[in-house]
Amino acid sequence: MISQGEPYVVPLSFVYKDGSIYFHCAFEGRKAEAMKKSPVVCLEFDAMHGVSVESQTAYYTSVIAWGEAVSVSDMEKKREILQDLCVKYLKESTVITDSMTGRTEIIAVHLDKVTGKERKG
Repeated sequence: MISQGEPYVVPLSFVYKDGSIYFHCAFEGRKAEAMKKSPVVCLEFDAMHGVSVESQTAYYTSVIAWGEAVSVSDMEKKREILQDLCVKYLKESTVITDSMTGRTEIIAVHLDKVTGKERKG
């Protein structure tokens, strides 16, 4: 995204669901302000699978995706996404309270374009 006139890259905890990327953030701050000002974003994901010293090759998977970041206002959808994030990162279900959904911004990036590259070992 663009923030304060320069590219701004932020690590995210995210889930992919129904063709969109969802993540959480604060209602205020540099990331929130940048998305409000210009909701068009580019996301990058990668995973290193290993390196071969002999062939001087890295094995990886990478994806770049573009889309528009929009705030999720539906409380049940926010609860669902927070639950999905807990299962992904905590490896367990968690009781998601109204307080949690009310104080957490959930952003959906509806993907317009996705490209990827992979090198398998």
